[in-house]
Amino acid sequence: MTSRFDDVALRAPVDPALARAEGRELVRHEGGRSGEAAAGGWIVFQSAVLVVGAGALAALCVLMVQLMFGAPGADATTVVIAGLMVVPLAVMRIRGVVRGRRASEVGWYRLRRFTEANGMSYTAVEKDPVRPAALFRVGSLRVAGDLVTGTAHRPFEVANYAYSTWTGSTRMPHTACYVMFTVRTALPPMTLVTAARDVPSCAWGVPPSHRPLVMGGSFDVHFQVLCAPQDDDAVRRLLTPAVQETLVELAGNCDVEIVDGRVFFIARWALPNTAPAFWEWIEDLAALVDEQLDRQGGSAVPGRRVADEARRSRRATLFARTRLRGTAVVGCLIPLLFGVVAAALTSANMW
Repeated sequence: MTSRFDDVALRAPVDPALARAEGRELVRHEGGRSGEAAAGGWIVFQSAVLVVGAGALAALCVLMVQLMFGAPGADATTVVIAGLMVVPLAVMRIRGVVRGRRASEVGWYRLRRFTEANGMSYTAVEKDPVRPAALFRVGSLRVAGDLVTGTAHRPFEVANYAYSTWTGSTRMPHTACYVMFTVRTALPPMTLVTAARDVPSCAWGVPPSHRPLVMGGSFDVHFQVLCAPQDDDAVRRLLTPAVQETLVELAGNCDVEIVDGRVFFIARWALPNTAPAFWEWIEDLAALVDEQLDRQGGSAVPGRRVADEARRSRRATLFARTRLRGTAVVGCLIPLLFGVVAAALTSANMW
């Protein structure tokens, strides 16, 4: 792969109308008109279930308050107050769906042009992808989205991946972002499991033949190393102090698996693949594979980029987890407070 990506397409302004037209064309191409209708219908169904369910809970809350203040039971005010309580939720849901669809359309638009400019291929959706990493052997409803592949110099593949596991009858959705590089050198199979904080638990496991390997030093604080006992010496030779340092810097929030001539870097949630910083990270991972793992030579030197503070800062934003803000919490509490006060006042005045 190239040592530097041309990211102009990720930064240039986007015509929303053109992005919308291309987005609709892409949806029809992937699922046909029936698929487009089904996707829209599913969103409507989900929204209706969410709003109706929230409305039922709101009505129950209003009724309880009314009964506490002496009302004989539910009446028209119960329905009206509950309806007003869920209006903000309905508005937020509609706005969220619209914003999400527009963001997807802009993302598709940018990625298609970005991959064309860099001689790569782009696939919007691949269902049930088969890859040798353990990630792809668990769950169902498995889909790789925004799949980008490159073949020049260093074959690689990157995608945001979604799958589901089940606990009884409860579906548990999961997301991950994986980067896969093909290597030419015979590397020992191994798995590095991140010990980073604020990283969601993973649903996949390591091969049963793998056992923990203590490396010593600070590396064991960042990763748990697992491999087959017969590969212990080869793994130690590969994971030199320089390789350890670069892995912690570039992939400290990821799991790493080496299997069948491929190196997988796996983040346990989807990453913003239209951000220029994302592709800087891919450049740095490619340099790590070229110069420190595969050792076949190349033009990129990982140490220089790892030491670049600006790149490090931009890379950190990729793995920053979105947290619920105080304004969002207040926004959720206001409708509840309104319902309680309105139910209490109407009940006290009427009875």
